[in-house]
Amino acid sequence: MTTASNLVTTLLATGLLLAAPAMAQNSAQAEQQRHAQAVHNYEGWMRNQAAGAYVNQAEAAAAAQIAANFRAAEKAKIRKDAIRDWWGVVVVSTDDGSWNVVLNEQDKGEAMLDAMRQCKGTCSPVLTFANACMAPAYSQQGGMFWGQGESREAAGAAATTACSAAGGVQCQSPAQEAFCSGWKYAYRAVDRFLHRADLTARGDVATAKLIPFPGAQEYLAKPPARRGTSTAMKAVNTDMPADPNRSYAGVMTERRAEGMTRMAQPWTAIATGTGANAYAVHWGLNQQDASDTALSKCGGGDCKVLVAVPHGECAAAIRLRGADGRSISFGGRGKTKDVAEEAALTDCIGAGAKVCPIVFSECMK
Repeated sequence: MTTASNLVTTLLATGLLLAAPAMAQNSAQAEQQRHAQAVHNYEGWMRNQAAGAYVNQAEAAAAAQIAANFRAAEKAKIRKDAIRDWWGVVVVSTDDGSWNVVLNEQDKGEAMLDAMRQCKGTCSPVLTFANACMAPAYSQQGGMFWGQGESREAAGAAATTACSAAGGVQCQSPAQEAFCSGWKYAYRAVDRFLHRADLTARGDVATAKLIPFPGAQEYLAKPPARRGTSTAMKAVNTDMPADPNRSYAGVMTERRAEGMTRMAQPWTAIATGTGANAYAVHWGLNQQDASDTALSKCGGGDCKVLVAVPHGECAAAIRLRGADGRSISFGGRGKTKDVAEEAALTDCIGAGAKVCPIVFSECMK
């Protein structure tokens, strides 16, 4: 028994000794595998962190580029808007004296059409302007005057000065009736400030412009009772249709017709006297307006209206020096220049003149 027991003990001890190297080797391999997995996990984590940083940087770069593009586009737009003219048009109703205005148009002609279309009754343009402020002033007598300026306040002051210079009494310019048309009035002050130096250095700032409509200033300066009665145009000039290359040519033609048929028919009057400088021609918004203004401009106490013609007709005037040193005038009107000149020449020759110099011959078309 003792021998058998010793043998078993010896065998067990021998097995354990033989198994110990194998167990140790397996443990080392497991440790290596765990270490390798840890390294792999760490490297993967690092790669994920780098990828995240790259994505964040790429998004930030894209956002910065978008912002830069936006700023460049905004700057380009401001430059373009500062260079171009921002047109405005004032139109008055000859029926009741009310007026309306269209602002910030890119095309001067379209601004005129829009203003005329919005006006009610028989109407006439008063003025076209750009890149400035305008304001009306009213006299106690009922006259209306316009002023231009860099600001609404400056425009109001200019209008009041014009009113007083024309003999107006208690001239006033309501602040709420002043208005402006231009890039520096449409943009925020901060936008104008940021680009002002660059635009000024480049000279890329559109200047103020003012184009009065013929006869409108004199017409509005009169009290309403002295302005006369205007009639609307009856025909539309189709010799110059809207540009057919434009997609809205038909609309433009219709708007042109609507504005023209309601536009006050202008008249041209010639006033003359016997004095050397007693001669004046005026384009007015009706016959009375044209005649009265021509007489007021004529430099002589004995001035009379020689001839007055409406839009669509022609006028001619002959003026010569008489034997007594006084000037003598003859006038004619007709559908053509030849007819108007023939009428004036007939009167001149009939008066016994040997020479009949034509000093004026125009068609109001």
